[in-house]
Amino acid sequence: MTDKKDLPPLAEKILDAVEKRETSELTDKVVIGLAGLTPLQYAQQLVRTAKKYKTPVRLLEKAVDAARVELEIEQLLEPHWEVKPTDDLVDAAQLFADIEARILQHVAMPKDLAFVAALWIGQSWIHEHSTYSPILGVTSAERDCGKSTLMGVISFLARRTLTTVGISAAALYRSIDKWHPAFVIDEADDAFVDNPDLRQVVNSGWTRGQGVMRCDPDTHEPSKFSTFCPKAIALKGKKMPDTMLSRTIFVELKRRLRSEKVDHFRHLDDAGFARMRSQLARWAKDCGETLGLAQPAQPEGFINRPASNWELMFAIADSLGDTAGARARRIAQHIVGAVDMASAGVLLLQDIKTMFDRSTLDYLTTKAIIEDLTADPEKPWADWSRGRPITDKGIADLLREYRIISRTVGPQDARSKGYRQADFRDAWDRYLAPERNEDKQSESGNLPFCRSTHCNHSTFAENSPILQGGAERQRNGHFPSEIKGKNGRTEENPASDAFSFSNPAEATKDHTGGCVSQPLMVAPGASSACLGANGSGGIDRGHPVQNKPHTTNGSHDPADKDGLPEKLKRCFYCNNPGAKPWDWQGRTVYLHEHCEQAWADQQ
Repeated sequence: MTDKKDLPPLAEKILDAVEKRETSELTDKVVIGLAGLTPLQYAQQLVRTAKKYKTPVRLLEKAVDAARVELEIEQLLEPHWEVKPTDDLVDAAQLFADIEARILQHVAMPKDLAFVAALWIGQSWIHEHSTYSPILGVTSAERDCGKSTLMGVISFLARRTLTTVGISAAALYRSIDKWHPAFVIDEADDAFVDNPDLRQVVNSGWTRGQGVMRCDPDTHEPSKFSTFCPKAIALKGKKMPDTMLSRTIFVELKRRLRSEKVDHFRHLDDAGFARMRSQLARWAKDCGETLGLAQPAQPEGFINRPASNWELMFAIADSLGDTAGARARRIAQHIVGAVDMASAGVLLLQDIKTMFDRSTLDYLTTKAIIEDLTADPEKPWADWSRGRPITDKGIADLLREYRIISRTVGPQDARSKGYRQADFRDAWDRYLAPERNEDKQSESGNLPFCRSTHCNHSTFAENSPILQGGAERQRNGHFPSEIKGKNGRTEENPASDAFSFSNPAEATKDHTGGCVSQPLMVAPGASSACLGANGSGGIDRGHPVQNKPHTTNGSHDPADKDGLPEKLKRCFYCNNPGAKPWDWQGRTVYLHEHCEQAWADQQ
């Protein structure tokens, strides 16, 4: 290259100008230097630097703001965010047992639910490898049940937790974009009531890659903010929209008894927490990618969102051993079954299915549906709209979403608006949980409740004294006043001697014509193998035989022996008068001749 001294004076000046321009380009070092200045120094240097490097002031401000964000990220928000993975290999089974034990040290709760919390904590450390991010919902029926204590323990064990009491939608997605934390949100009792913005942000954060779009207030340029992060939310009750309920794994706490002893939690970090965080970091480094690719087996009935919620937690549990994997699935089935995630439409589908199951007809009139729906004051239908019962239009509006519309149904001489059973089958298959063939007993040893089956002949529930709720007695207009329904059984009326049993053994007989099955008293833990072939503990309740009607002349009428007045001699199948007595395995029942076979089939 030619030396400057050999160049003409004009060429030497041009070369100096080029070199000066090359050295005056804006660099990251210059921007970072501005970001580190005090506010006064920054105000003095901003315009001067922009002129020097021939850069628009607004563009230089944006670059400095971005550099400040990077500097703030390097300065960890919480001391416990700084975690160094342990050098030793981690025994994962022992680590999660230690986490579960530490939770139980401070919170009085079932061990199984503590295990669920431990699995969720582990998931937060390998969250970058997950596709779905279920919410951990810590809830209780009343205050003072340990929710805040559990959230405090979680805040020192989950990865990079950010603890807050309530939060706005904007603060949530901007914090996720800035720090990529695991949110621990306490006192969220009413956070989602009439707050669609927060609901949208939380719901979108269930799936990787989702986010919210917002415009920059200065440049009006759209930007996408990620909302994908672990979230633990504590609240009293379940005041969440159904779209959030389905994204949540609930841990329900109860107020501890005086006999339940726990250590006071001071909401301070300690060496035990630090040791487990270090082990979790090493475990995540060694196993995170593998667990993220795992496709664990799902329990029966787990599809769609419940399966996605538990997928990674099942993978973690399986890695701890076969026992832990089976335990996680058993707990998941209990939690998913205990959480009512049904919308109003699904609840209506379930209630109508129950009606059809109890009816012998393949259609229901709208009038009969409304009467049954509004009969239970504990369900929403009795005060559906501003304290008024649901109407035929309300039912039609809900069912229209499932492409189910009302039709003209019934016999030719009594046509009316109603619904056909066939129109519901697709919706039932798609939206209702599958029915289990066997009742599984809970760990507390409670026996399953034995429900009675209805014995209707015509329109659903019009001829049955059976209550659909509890055992409260209630008069039924289709039956004489001397009979009251109590779970399908008639009992003695204190105000009348219509039923008077002189023999105590007679009082235990079924005087409802066998329409109600006798409950089986099965000891907790007893399997179906203990029962006879007919499912009744080896006791054969009888089968239809060639029944011959008794003679009804004079004193030989069995009704005279039972002491029943004529007005009570109604058919045990259709409840209409004019029934004759039949001998059913030594017991007198009243049936029409055309009802006998149908009634016998129900037995």
